[in-house]
Amino acid sequence: MSKSKVISKATLPGNELYKVIYNQHQDTVVLEIGGTSVRLNASKFMMMNEIMRKAAARLVMQTEIN
Repeated sequence: MSKSKVISKATLPGNELYKVIYNQHQDTVVLEIGGTSVRLNASKFMMMNEIMRKAAARLVMQTEIN
């Protein structure tokens, strides 16, 4: 029996689907971004999440508001 579970899902305006799938048995996370999949160990996913969060915050600070 598969222990994979979709833990987040979004569809962007161009009907492109984004999903985060967690496999408890293997302790892995799969990011499905359109037609691309990235498989990471759960701890590496958490580290990448922190890096992305910091990068997004810096990007927001550099974006001009019109």
